Amino acid sequence: MTMKKAESPAIREYRIAFEEYFKDKPKNAKESKKQMEEFVYWYNNVRKQSDTGKTPSEMYKEIYGK
Repeated sequence: MTMKKAESPAIREYRIAFEEYFKDKPKNAKESKKQMEEFVYWYNNVRKQSDTGKTPSEMYKEIYGK
């Protein structure tokens, strides 16, 4: 019997966001780089985190003032 290692909250949040963003996207190798760039922007600047209600960019600005 194998025990599944628990995910950290940050990894879990990223995995959920990744699955949410790509659930309806076509799987085309040519567009994968563009889709990943769009995902990174969406993840950092648009999608609110489930635990804080803020985007990673908003949290960064609060912490570092930049």
